[in-house]
Amino acid sequence: MPGQQTCAAPVIVTLPARLDAAAAEQAAGQITAAFTPGVRVVIADLTAAARCDRSAIRNLLRAHRKAAARGGQVRFAIRPDGPLHQITGFADTHPLLAVYPTLQHALTGRSPTPTGNRTASRRPRSRVLRITSPERA
Repeated sequence: MPGQQTCAAPVIVTLPARLDAAAAEQAAGQITAAFTPGVRVVIADLTAAARCDRSAIRNLLRAHRKAAARGGQVRFAIRPDGPLHQITGFADTHPLLAVYPTLQHALTGRSPTPTGNRTASRRPRSRVLRITSPERA
């Protein structure tokens, strides 16, 4: 329909396994740059991250705040049993920070269902743009 704005599929920014301040600053720039016209959701894929320092977390949270100020959302895909529990722990006390246990959950925007209420998960039909950091390529 003319005059209607369409939303693009979520963009995935895959972060490197070692996330120090420099790598996180670059990733935060990629996250911010991924918010092109029509993109409302960017997923920061931290599922492979094995190490993350505090300055890296600050850079990622800065990207989250910039996105929120512009009406966008950064979803963080973080393994619950992984080493990045600092971000996951912060998400429990900060309701505006979207943390998901898997990339698939971040794509759908749904939290996992309790064990007794599992339903068949459906894959989103939209296309997804994936941006990979040079260290992961």
